[in-house]
Amino acid sequence: MPIIELDHISKFFGKFTAVKDLSLTVDKGEFFGFIGPNGAGKSTTMNMILSFIKYDGGTVKLFGQEMPAGNVAVKKRIGYVPSDVRFYPQLRVQDLIRYTMDFHRVKENKKEVDELCELFQVDRKKKFGDLSLGNKKKVAIVCAMIHQPELLILDEPTNGLDPLMHARLFRLMKEKQEQGVTIFLSSHNLKEVEDYCSKIAFIKNGKLIGVEDLTKMNKKVKVVTLKGRNLPFKQMEAIGATCISRKEQEGRFLYEEDLTQLFTTLKELSNELEDITVSNRDLEEQFMSMYENKGVEQ
Repeated sequence: MPIIELDHISKFFGKFTAVKDLSLTVDKGEFFGFIGPNGAGKSTTMNMILSFIKYDGGTVKLFGQEMPAGNVAVKKRIGYVPSDVRFYPQLRVQDLIRYTMDFHRVKENKKEVDELCELFQVDRKKKFGDLSLGNKKKVAIVCAMIHQPELLILDEPTNGLDPLMHARLFRLMKEKQEQGVTIFLSSHNLKEVEDYCSKIAFIKNGKLIGVEDLTKMNKKVKVVTLKGRNLPFKQMEAIGATCISRKEQEGRFLYEEDLTQLFTTLKELSNELEDITVSNRDLEEQFMSMYENKGVEQ
């Protein structure tokens, strides 16, 4: 069952195109990653999903209901952590938590609130404005979780968190996913995306440039890095390798053909090269090859 359905949505700020003709589906129970460089349109897309800003074309459906018509009913089922957390600075954390519960019209579950605050080491007596960036983010995480949402939309949730809190957050997210919660995550940390997400979408210049099912990711793709004065670009291309990076005295290639042919060729070329590295392609490598070399028209 689709939880998020984006059908050709666009957003323009004057002459600037923030998001253009983006279509995407996130199914129930998926841990879905949404990645791209700064300014790619990730936060703008999330803001359109949540009806914080109006889109200039296309449709958004959440839980099968078209937005913003189903705004009130649907938002009760969503937990959201923004990249930039801005609550009222003079309010104490305990008041923010209580107001969040009131906003969602659910009774405060003291046990669950205590467990979340203990897990993330949240000091409920402090004023929000006195907290550090990481502690503000932890308050936002607690407020996003306490009404037991069916959909979690997380925009750079680990920004400012120390490694311990980072690990606790993702352990909790995996537990929620196993309970059927859908998670839509924007992150610059490609390692955490690769470790936890089941599917990812790549966005660049406001356009979707690819969707990858990490459960079916081709592990046979190799990254070959060659170093030397005279790099054998023609020989590598002849055996089916694709050059993804070319620098002075260094070339990097993607290869997914017969490994015997690869190692035979490298052995023949070994006397002409200073160094040879062959590794599996990971998400970071895929990200760099897509964003450094794949042009997207404006």
